[in-house]
Amino acid sequence: MPSDAALIHPVNLGPVALASNLALAAMHKRTHLALRLLARRAGAALAHTEMATPEELLGLETTVKSRHILASAPEDRPLGVQILPLDPGPLAEAVAMLAERGPADLVDLNFACPSKRVAGSGRGASFLQEPEKALPLVEAAVRASRLPVTIKLRYGWTDSEDHRERALELARGAVAAGIAGLTLHARSAVQQYHGKADWPTIRHWAEMLPVPVFGSGDLRTPEAVLAMLRQTRCAGASIARGAVGSPWIFRQVIELAAAGACRPVTPQERARTFLEHYDGLVQQYGAWVGLRLMRQIGAMYIRCIPGAAEARAAMQHSRSREDIERIAERWLR
Repeated sequence: MPSDAALIHPVNLGPVALASNLALAAMHKRTHLALRLLARRAGAALAHTEMATPEELLGLETTVKSRHILASAPEDRPLGVQILPLDPGPLAEAVAMLAERGPADLVDLNFACPSKRVAGSGRGASFLQEPEKALPLVEAAVRASRLPVTIKLRYGWTDSEDHRERALELARGAVAAGIAGLTLHARSAVQQYHGKADWPTIRHWAEMLPVPVFGSGDLRTPEAVLAMLRQTRCAGASIARGAVGSPWIFRQVIELAAAGACRPVTPQERARTFLEHYDGLVQQYGAWVGLRLMRQIGAMYIRCIPGAAEARAAMQHSRSREDIERIAERWLR
């Protein structure tokens, strides 16, 4: 049996039993229900919604957005709802609401997003500058309901040893507060998405913490996913941008681990998945919004094919499903 076969295995996050240790990470304007379902069919055992504030989930800001963020389906399980907390009160109320009404199987608190919009508002990775302010939020979420709580972190606001140690102390404090697991994006907040992810830090955290640690960062190919799991021995892989435009990456990771090789995506599979993604967006958002979203996401399906620039231009000028079908027929099949 290939030595990598053991790298793919079931894992528990509190009472939530995952069939494997491969997860689809939460991504802003990316992890719509359509992508989640495609990833699950390919083998993702856990998927997350887009990140949302407690106020958005409670419908205090826009009930339409809340409804779309929480859109789900029976096969969309287990489901993590990712929250960008700021104050304990609204957070506890949102977690209690999710436990009562669904569709969440777990709640994930995001202390990792480095964007100016998020961190500039005092949420996300901004807590890595003052980690002590994050622990009351973790405690409030854990107390609010029976749902298991996980968190997502980076290894520090900057790469300094002080910031690294403070982030690890935050993780330890969150474990003491009762979290069921965590995801570590192995970059600093200042680094954003640039440079190489620091996988050795994932291994260090996995060795230091008594809860499952999922590694994230630079997981764009099945080979990279297995390399990260092999090098870090962490509990699982949280795949983000590597799954956008290529949700079959989960299938390929499973095949590569089991047999030492994986089937490359065929033009037919790429075209079929592209159209299924579009249809899922239209079903959820309606024809016009679904098309607008697909203009952005569709570029990710096209990025590695001959004629990519021309195909991207056609995507931007698409106006109907017929246009989308012509793109699939001309460039993807």
